[in-house]
Amino acid sequence: MGYRDRWIPGNLLGRTGTAADPVLVLASAQSRHSFFVEACEGPEMDPARLDRYASMTAVDLRERTPLSQDQTELYGVAVFGLEEHRDTLRSSIRDSKLKPTLLLRTRDGLVMDANPFPKVALANLFRPFLSLDWESAPLGWIAYDHESDLAEVAQAVIPQVIAFAAGGVNRVKIGRVCEDHLLWDLSTRAARRQMRAKVSAALSSAAGHEFSEFFTLRSGALTFSGTAQAAIRAPGSPTLKRMARHHAALLERLAG
Repeated sequence: MGYRDRWIPGNLLGRTGTAADPVLVLASAQSRHSFFVEACEGPEMDPARLDRYASMTAVDLRERTPLSQDQTELYGVAVFGLEEHRDTLRSSIRDSKLKPTLLLRTRDGLVMDANPFPKVALANLFRPFLSLDWESAPLGWIAYDHESDLAEVAQAVIPQVIAFAAGGVNRVKIGRVCEDHLLWDLSTRAARRQMRAKVSAALSSAAGHEFSEFFTLRSGALTFSGTAQAAIRAPGSPTLKRMARHHAALLERLAG
């Protein structure tokens, strides 16, 4: 059906979000449909998490996010929750103007429990349930792949390279950053080349703008500045907080 995962900086959805609070959306030009994902591990859905979508329009999505017109002909929100919280989750979304689709994790897979998807073919995947083997299924989203846009890549790799610096590394090669990706060993040679190019482009953009005082990128390797290393050794320092703000600004610029 052509659905692909995309990460969108939260501030592009409204005033209540921040660029560093990304939102997952599954989008399909083929199905002409997108839906935003809100995962809820607890018994109730926070209304504020749904309210940020309330004033969202197709024009907003096309103009303020990387989604295309084909992907936003129909759009909505899906709440993922646990079967044991069925009653309270149903109650917490009942009054929402959005009428989000409620998907519940059960022993056998995913059940569509309320407000079916408007696309019949997608809704039918969950009837009676979408069978999943939870023992072998990945328990998290893969943040980016070789086809992701630069904002999605930067969302994941900036914290990754900062972690390298926090571990006392002065210099790290792009190849080392790529090798940590979950799909690296499973990817084709062509996909690896594309992924490496995306990671290089995202880090090059960061090094040339928001993170210019923290690291440089030359000859396929990042070199961390003394400023970055000093900040990382002092958790809660103003410089470390500034790095977080720069990360948010980088994501907003790349997604724009």
